Amino acid sequence: MAKILIVDDDPTTSQVVSEHLGRNGHVCTVHRSGKKVVETLQSDRHDLIVLDVMLPHVSGFEICRRVRRDPDLYTTPILIMSAMSNEEEIVHGLSQGADDFVSKPFDITNFLQRIESLLRTSSAGTAMDDLTSLPSAEATKRELQRRVSTRENFCVAHCELLNLREFGRKYGNEGRNKAVRHLGRALDQCAQELVKGVAYVGHMGGGHFMVMMPGKHMRAYCPWVRKVWAAHLGKLYHAVTGNERPPDLAAGKEKALDVLFCVANCDNKETVSPQNLFELLSRLRSMALNSKQGGVFADRRGPTA
Repeated sequence: MAKILIVDDDPTTSQVVSEHLGRNGHVCTVHRSGKKVVETLQSDRHDLIVLDVMLPHVSGFEICRRVRRDPDLYTTPILIMSAMSNEEEIVHGLSQGADDFVSKPFDITNFLQRIESLLRTSSAGTAMDDLTSLPSAEATKRELQRRVSTRENFCVAHCELLNLREFGRKYGNEGRNKAVRHLGRALDQCAQELVKGVAYVGHMGGGHFMVMMPGKHMRAYCPWVRKVWAAHLGKLYHAVTGNERPPDLAAGKEKALDVLFCVANCDNKETVSPQNLFELLSRLRSMALNSKQGGVFADRRGPTA
């Protein structure tokens, strides 16, 4: 059972949505205006917000921004339902902090499925990753959304452990997991030493991590992590194989584990969404992988280390 806040000035829509959610076991509160939505959430926490855009007093987009700026509310999932259905409006809604967007009129079955999906994602979003003890992928995505919504100036880096698949095939899952934990510790320790309390390091799964911090620190951070990784790589190989430099590695028959950073800047000079940043990082990664080596690849700057 979840507590869901429905904000819509159309009584028919809010009643239909409330009744169907109630049949699914959820408890709903209905507001007809956007005026006191944030105050309601602050005094009585809800698990999810269903939000129209065109509301009296305060628009749905403004409510999204206020929720994402609030340090106690920013993780609350938001689903926008609106008669506006063009792609530009949907993208704008998502960039304001919404997690999903449905256009009116909507299929109620599909709507309910989206609600349940958001509730499951929200539950996972507070979890720590079991392997690395770092924030999980969902928690990291929510932190990225929070920073975008509060219009912070920061850099986000995708960090990847190269040649991990081959390493896992050769040394098994235990060896692979040791390598992932080893990099996770290096990322977290370097971040805390460089900019404690401001940096965020999350594990996205496998050999993939995400790091967020101010740009001036990121420029020093990425090369430093690579230096720390190289200095301690022998200890990792020794822990896995009993040899700091296994014969196949020494003979060039095995590729060494390496670290790749792809860095994007979020300076809020233009509207940006987490999806925009993920797409940019994906393009940078595609270009970086063509080099077939580790390094630091930043938007419009190419490799910097």
